[in-house]
Amino acid sequence: MKLSMGEKLNIRAMVYVAAEPIPYFWPMRSFIHHNPLHGLEDMPFETAVEQGRRLFHARGYLPRSEYQRYLKQGSVDYAALESGIGEFAAQHAVPSGIDLARWLLTLVTATGLEFSAVSRMSDAALVQAALGGTPMATDGAPVDVSQLSSRLRDQFPPDMPLCEVVDALYGTELSVELDERVIRVCLDFLDEGQSVWGMPERERGLFAAWRELSRHDMFRSPDGEWARQLLEANSDPEGVIAQAMAALGIPEKHWVGYFTRELARLHGWAGFIRWRSSASRYHWAERYPADLVDYLAVRLSLSLALL
Repeated sequence: MKLSMGEKLNIRAMVYVAAEPIPYFWPMRSFIHHNPLHGLEDMPFETAVEQGRRLFHARGYLPRSEYQRYLKQGSVDYAALESGIGEFAAQHAVPSGIDLARWLLTLVTATGLEFSAVSRMSDAALVQAALGGTPMATDGAPVDVSQLSSRLRDQFPPDMPLCEVVDALYGTELSVELDERVIRVCLDFLDEGQSVWGMPERERGLFAAWRELSRHDMFRSPDGEWARQLLEANSDPEGVIAQAMAALGIPEKHWVGYFTRELARLHGWAGFIRWRSSASRYHWAERYPADLVDYLAVRLSLSLALL
């Protein structure tokens, strides 16, 4: 895909913005802590934790059993907890006869049950069928396509990488395979003298070196014919990114979010490359340049090959 200078700069700007949530703390020779939410410090704490959980596939809070243990030890103030739950319950309408505050307090302090959202409350017929072990009255009913589409849109937002969507729908492990392939590329290119046999053409940069090597190395070349055609048609990473996103059917308004999710899959490597590309007078970066535009072009090419 032939891009103008303005279009290339626009893609680079989007990648730059997309990388903001990705923390980079290098070189890690002496440090006392690492804040994984460093790139999200402009957000309210609860929002940053949720965004971090979503981006980095992490757990935002401790297991409930840990908080219950702290409560028994006196590290958590029961009165403050009860007051907070009461304030929360007061903001929500509930059917008559249900003491929501007491119910939630019991769930939080005395059980290990996880909370789960439901699309609708069960009616009397469904409850009777469940208790009696009989088939649900709705079995065989036509699917509400609009409701299904709405639930799928909620579960799979437009910035969610397509490999993750396919994995969730079909039980595959495309994302794991993609990560492993990208890790191999990073290990080859970012080697700092540890390997006896170095990756050739590294002086040309990450994308150019990988593109050249993939044409000759069957273990690193994309499997899909479309992906091979993509690399043949584009000699620069910006063109690969633009054409890949068009092939994936991602609207441009969602590109930044999509880039962020792709970068966050391997945020350690992405963070290192981000730091490396901005580190002045860093020997290995000067000798073998790489940036996140290169990295993203490689990742999207391999993603297309798997899809």
